[in-house]
This record gives sequence, C-alpha cells and structure tokens, in this order.
Amino acid sequence: MSSCQGELPEKKFDVRATDQNGNVLVNETIATLRNGFFELWLPRDRRIELTIQGFDRKAQGVIETFDKSKTCVTTFRLR
Repeated sequence: MSSCQGELPEKKFDVRATDQNGNVLVNETIATLRNGFFELWLPRDRRIELTIQGFDRKAQGVIETFDKSKTCVTTFRLR
C-alpha cells in the first residue's frame, strides 16, 4: 500500500476551469483534503484551461478529459 502527501493540506484555493468553448465549468474556492490534494469532477472529452490561485501565487495549465487522458495530475506549481 502506498500514499501520497501534498505540501498544502487543508488549505483554500480559488479554482477556475474553462473549456475549449469558453464555458466556465468551475469557479469556486476549494479546500485541499488532509492529504494536500483536491478533486475536480469535469465533463468528458474536453480540453480545459485550469487556474489555481492561493497564497498570492498562481498555477495555470491545460488538462484534458479524453479516454486516454491522465486522471491524476500533480504537475501544477504555484509561482
């Protein structure tokens, strides 16, 4: 058995997810879980611009929700 531990457990972040058509899918404050990660449930078959803000820093990037897309993304870094 293994587990992962993120660096910022139980912290709040402003999260915005917009799909390739400009539809806002998420625009809310989300708290990380005790393990330091948070979950987003997003529609399938989309290319999504994700912005995460907190601690006067921001992370941005694109994720995809196609059949062969990753379901766990840990590469966003607050800068």
